Amino acid sequence: MGIENYRISPANNQNVLATGSVAENTAPSTLNDGVRQSLADTKNWYLDAEWIEIGNGETATTYTRVSGTTITIGANVISQYHVGRRVKIKDGTGTTIYGQITSSNYTSPNTTVVMNFDNSTSIGSGTITSVKLGIVSALNSSIAPTAPTGSIIMWSGATIIDNWLYADGTMVSKTTYSNLWNLLGSTYGTPSGSDFYLPNLKDKFVIGKGATYNTLGATGGASTVTPSGTNSAPTFTGTASTPTGTITVAGTTANHSLTESQMPSHQHFITNTGNGFPNQLISNPTFTMTSNSNGGAGNNDYTGFSINAVANAGKTNSVGSGTGHNHSLSATGSFTGVESTPEGTINTPTFTGASASIINPYIALSYIIKT
Repeated sequence: MGIENYRISPANNQNVLATGSVAENTAPSTLNDGVRQSLADTKNWYLDAEWIEIGNGETATTYTRVSGTTITIGANVISQYHVGRRVKIKDGTGTTIYGQITSSNYTSPNTTVVMNFDNSTSIGSGTITSVKLGIVSALNSSIAPTAPTGSIIMWSGATIIDNWLYADGTMVSKTTYSNLWNLLGSTYGTPSGSDFYLPNLKDKFVIGKGATYNTLGATGGASTVTPSGTNSAPTFTGTASTPTGTITVAGTTANHSLTESQMPSHQHFITNTGNGFPNQLISNPTFTMTSNSNGGAGNNDYTGFSINAVANAGKTNSVGSGTGHNHSLSATGSFTGVESTPEGTINTPTFTGASASIINPYIALSYIIKT
């Protein structure tokens, strides 16, 4: 027995001491023992002044172990056993463990208290000896908080600390976390009748709210991007040009003797002298045909005879056909042209690629929020 058994009503404190009594008409020696016991109880509490055993709100009580994290108390004590308050329990094995209340609900006739214990410990079997609460309340404490409700910090531990929650976008109770609910409201999601959303910082970076990102709680961005855009179409720029210059053509053909077929068509005349040399061919380019009055050829007269004996028609058949032939060549020439502007089709360039990560080197830590 100790100070935890003292009652709120003075009349109920007559026999709450382990030794002595303060009841009416108590013998002086018994009263003295009671005063001395009360002083001892006060001193013992003082030596562990961070903790106080509230019991059922009036006196120490029997605590029923439900599980390694849950107990029940036979009274409505949710105002004392509230979420976030520290607990110190001595279980049935005699082991003292420390933790924090995560849930407190009253359903007549019991208050059910759920706790999360440090270092993943749990309540051992057997009858619980004591349940003490941190003397500083988690609600409206006399000690100013080191971080105000709604503060978010990075946390390197594997388990969460007292009075903080993971900022992971889950829904939590408006009643249990009323201070946080009053601060956040529906900023991070549409609440239900009993719960509201926490900020979700899983797999996200934080950016300062300002002129560009001006909505509290807005989200966006991506961990990978695929480059996109429009390639400007290529253009061609040029000027018209007129080719200029001198073309010289020069060359020679091989020597060539005209063949009969290449000569122009022509005839030859046949003559005979009347001096006794019949059928003599005469080459005389100025030969003049004459006709004797006696109708025959006289001496020293030249008379043309045709091959068919027709008088004064002495010429051969035509020879030569004027077939083409080559001559030596030497010439100069010039070039005349018109302006020309290049034309055609240029294909527009296209881009082909894959998504790329834009995340800098990182280390993963938890974001937690003050309740």
